[in-house]
Amino acid sequence: MRDEAAMRPYYDEDGCTIYHGDCREVLSELDYDVLLADPPYGIRHPTNYAERGRSNLAACADYAPVFEDDKPFEPRFLLGGYARDVILWGANYYVNKLPAVSGWLVWDKERPEELDQATAELAWTNCVKGVRVFRHLWNGMMRASENEPLVHPTQKPVALMKWVLQLKWVREGTVCDPFMGSGTTLRAAKDLGRRAIGIEIEEQYCEIAAKRLAQKVFEFR
Repeated sequence: MRDEAAMRPYYDEDGCTIYHGDCREVLSELDYDVLLADPPYGIRHPTNYAERGRSNLAACADYAPVFEDDKPFEPRFLLGGYARDVILWGANYYVNKLPAVSGWLVWDKERPEELDQATAELAWTNCVKGVRVFRHLWNGMMRASENEPLVHPTQKPVALMKWVLQLKWVREGTVCDPFMGSGTTLRAAKDLGRRAIGIEIEEQYCEIAAKRLAQKVFEFR
């Protein structure tokens, strides 16, 4: 049964809409052309960055654990056939639950090879042809963009999502991010003049995303 409360927008301005709720309950009620998401990978990613000593090199914070990252992620409900373009970050962790494809995206974070953290991230796609690489420094406080403090433990750069949305194989139209987090995908879509929909189960991130979207100018350094 449709949850009417969940379908009332938390935010709806300038072509960007946010729903506070569980995407499994909301997504089927929405119309969109591209699904671009960074879901929980099911890896129990440690988010206590400061406590673990990463602040010894640069200022960082501890975050609450990523919601539902403590259990295996099931991506099939996001696919909805091939009528829509789908891009899923972190899919190397749950690739056995996805159709085989040749189109993968690689985000090279330009981190030192000796670092014990990942130097790149992967995204599964049902639309991109071949493997495509985006190089953009993202290493603690050393970042090619967005030098202000991060607000989410797995926050990605707006520049990355803009790159994805501008790939020639990704169709135009409304973009949906069912695991919106701090609103990076929506911010990227807005900067590109595209309509966007975000769904987020944690209200604190709905508020953060709304504030990011309210910024008229989002500068990159």
